[in-house]
Amino acid sequence: MIESNSPFSLHVGIHLKIPSQMAWDLFIQSNQAKWNHALQSLEATLGFHTGSMLTLQFQTLRGALKTKLEVIESSPAHSLVLQSHFRHLLFQHTEQWVVRFHKQETQHSLVEFQYVLSGPFAARVWQEKKLIVNNILNLWLESLKLQSERL
Repeated sequence: MIESNSPFSLHVGIHLKIPSQMAWDLFIQSNQAKWNHALQSLEATLGFHTGSMLTLQFQTLRGALKTKLEVIESSPAHSLVLQSHFRHLLFQHTEQWVVRFHKQETQHSLVEFQYVLSGPFAARVWQEKKLIVNNILNLWLESLKLQSERL
């Protein structure tokens, strides 16, 4: 896990022994809450297509965390950019989740997550958000790895 305070971001990746297209297919499964320990539920208006709204209920150490994310960019087997907004001290802040799928070899891939928090008072919420998101990303990647090994 790589943390940065300018901008406030987390970056983590995992190597999988499956092609990037298969990793993408795992990531966009509508029933992944059954095997993904980071998710309790996932609902999508138009799947994982650009413009779709996703409602994700994450499992965190403090309990369930429900968030709505808009799919800003969707490039199958390459990248997915999700974005949400929240208010802190009456100012809008933005959370961006970027998932990239890199082909390593014929049957291997690298899946990278990047989380970026921006807004006028991001420094005030960063410490709490960092812990929550770090837990979510670690659970999500470990679940992807375990599920890919079952294939």
